[in-house]
Amino acid sequence: MGRALTTYSGLLTVMLLLGCRVGHAAGADDLIEAVLEVTLSADSAGDMMVVLRGPGGLLYLDEDSFARLRLQLPQTGAHEYGGRRYYAPAAIKGCTVTIDEVRQRAVITAPALALGATRLSAPDRERPNVTPASPGGFFNYQLSAQQIDGQTTGGVYGELGAFAGAGVLTNTAVARAADAQRQLIRLDSTFTRDFPDSLNTLSVGDAISDPGSWGYAVRYAGIRWSRNFTLRPDLLTTPLLSTGGTAVVPSTVDVFVNNQLVTSNQLPAGPFVIDRLPTVSGTGDVSVVVRDALGREQVVTQSFYSSTSLLARGLTQYSINVGSIREDYALESDHYGSMLGEASYRRGITDELTLEGHAEYLAGDAHAAGLNAAVGVGHIGIINVTAANGGDANGSGWLTGVGAEHRGSTFSVVASTAFASGGFSQVGALTVPAEQMRQRTLLQTGMGLGRYGSLSLAYVRETYRDSPTAQTLGLTHSVNFGAAGTLNLTLTRTRIASESPSMQASIAAPVTNVPSTLSNVFGPAQNSTSAYLIYVFPLGGRRTASLTAVSGSGSGAPQHEVIASLAESPPAGPGAGYRLSESTAGNYDADWRQQFAAADVEVEVARNNGLDGRSAYASGAMTWLDGQLNTTRSVNGSFAMVDVAGLPDVPVYVENQLTTHTDQSGKALLYNLRPYEANRISISPEELPLDTAIASTSTILAPPYRSGVVARFPVERVRGGTFRLVTEDGKPVQVGALVRLKGQQFPVVLDGMVYVTDYDHGMAGEATWKGGHCSFRLEPPPSDEPVPDMGTIRCHR
Repeated sequence: MGRALTTYSGLLTVMLLLGCRVGHAAGADDLIEAVLEVTLSADSAGDMMVVLRGPGGLLYLDEDSFARLRLQLPQTGAHEYGGRRYYAPAAIKGCTVTIDEVRQRAVITAPALALGATRLSAPDRERPNVTPASPGGFFNYQLSAQQIDGQTTGGVYGELGAFAGAGVLTNTAVARAADAQRQLIRLDSTFTRDFPDSLNTLSVGDAISDPGSWGYAVRYAGIRWSRNFTLRPDLLTTPLLSTGGTAVVPSTVDVFVNNQLVTSNQLPAGPFVIDRLPTVSGTGDVSVVVRDALGREQVVTQSFYSSTSLLARGLTQYSINVGSIREDYALESDHYGSMLGEASYRRGITDELTLEGHAEYLAGDAHAAGLNAAVGVGHIGIINVTAANGGDANGSGWLTGVGAEHRGSTFSVVASTAFASGGFSQVGALTVPAEQMRQRTLLQTGMGLGRYGSLSLAYVRETYRDSPTAQTLGLTHSVNFGAAGTLNLTLTRTRIASESPSMQASIAAPVTNVPSTLSNVFGPAQNSTSAYLIYVFPLGGRRTASLTAVSGSGSGAPQHEVIASLAESPPAGPGAGYRLSESTAGNYDADWRQQFAAADVEVEVARNNGLDGRSAYASGAMTWLDGQLNTTRSVNGSFAMVDVAGLPDVPVYVENQLTTHTDQSGKALLYNLRPYEANRISISPEELPLDTAIASTSTILAPPYRSGVVARFPVERVRGGTFRLVTEDGKPVQVGALVRLKGQQFPVVLDGMVYVTDYDHGMAGEATWKGGHCSFRLEPPPSDEPVPDMGTIRCHR
């Protein structure tokens, strides 16, 4: 009997150790409900789960428990128990189950492919909260004067802007003076309001239309409603990458895009997918490096192609333009013509297909409508196809086009051709029929040559309805020698063929004499060739020296000369820059630019082709914000007023770069901040006066478009003081005693020294320690000391 029990016990132990490998199909009556700690790793804690246990160490889990453990359901029948469906992990191929009866713990070891995929996303770029605009205004100006060949001209350009929470209103104008002529022209008057939450922009007034992929942009005055992606600089509009793999054991996964680390995560065992990976334009590679605790690595690399021609799946972009066409812009202040209507709509149908529709109408003139499709071809490139119909009162026709692009680090090519039939017309095209385009062909290619630099080739051919055909071929070779400089060679060949009226007949007729036929078709050609060889040598800092050799032949080609130049670029802030050049043809140029904190001044003297000239420019701006008028350099972006609680000469940093100091009123103007982006503004607490305290030394500003915001740093004056506290017998109060002063407590340190704050007048205090206490009085502090030392103070019992 004992031997039988021993044998049975041994068999039961083997069955428990083998888990799901030993057992038999259990019936519903054989299953017992139990509570166990269930985990996928012997080294990690598990979850308490209600399980079913069967004879022979069989274990069954319900569907919810499989999901919690990321285990895929086995392809076997389920056990119905208590209205729930249970499955045996043993039914998964390659699974083992070990049950610790003492600890009431089950460890399930499953192959990686049996685990559900872990889905992760690359971290999104931070979207800052938009800082509300404060009411204010700005005025940009530019003054210019020129004298060329004895004739003097002058001009003034001005831009006046007013802003508040509702939006920004701008108006630009230019005044010209030439000899006895005086002229003042209004350019643009526009009110703009952005809606960052919906990515929309409303524009009322003068604007430029959206031409789509095949139209022409025109100036008009009216209403524009558009989807504006610049309101969300953190938004990635191109299709994002997705990659994945399998981690056999818990691992660390690093994802690299073109060898740049973009995300790093800890992963459990099993398949994983990481999506929303940012891309770069052109070709590239995504590398996934999976590294386990023992340092073993597996690397998976896949190629991709990204282009701004594609929108991410489901993303839309649109614009609607309605108003009157602007005529004689910059010549007349308010010359408007016919009614204009335009609409464009783009949508990412899939990550590989973006469709665009565009329609336009100009009353009494042209109208057109068409489609464009951008198709991604794997990691090779993009194909664009265009078809549009348009015309005017004289008839209509078709515009068709096809293009392809491939941009890579070693080789790039862009090719396109577009053809317009005889009756095709569209808004913004030339009104002279003979000069309207019939066909345009473009070919651009570039190649990286390693240490031998890069080579690029461009070819353009344009034919018109009744004008000469123009062809241009350009070749550029650039070599970078590092610290020794760069060398650039550019060759350009232009051919303009004079077509005879018998061109169509000549093309249709059989070609029996090629030279004669070509002469009849094209007539005498107008050819020109130009060549530029430029060597640039860096001299350190912002200075460079260059030597340029120029040559050419034919109409419009440059003359033969060699030009030597020396230049120093001005800094980002106040400072100076210059440019000096002289050529073998007697030409010269001397330019000086001085940048001040409140203005830029530029003076130039030059001689070219026998003409002498002099010019002078001055530009700057004035801003009104937070009740203060400031002068500064031209304001082209957004700006902010920093208020440091009246403290003068405090350094102010933008993105950890010293930008300016506060003035005597404790304020500083920061101009040209990035609209709707996070601009980190900070001050250093070490550079504040000793009698101050600050709750935060940095803030994030995301100002609206061309508007001003106010940033106030919470700086408080904290009057402090020190003294030495002694008892009646002259001994220092013991270390650790607490001094109570104006409801606050301060510790006594070595030799009875005490530092107190909020000390601005005479007051009484007391000190307490274990087994004793005493009281004292402080006299008013000196008014001219930020942290006075009050000497020795006697404390009385």
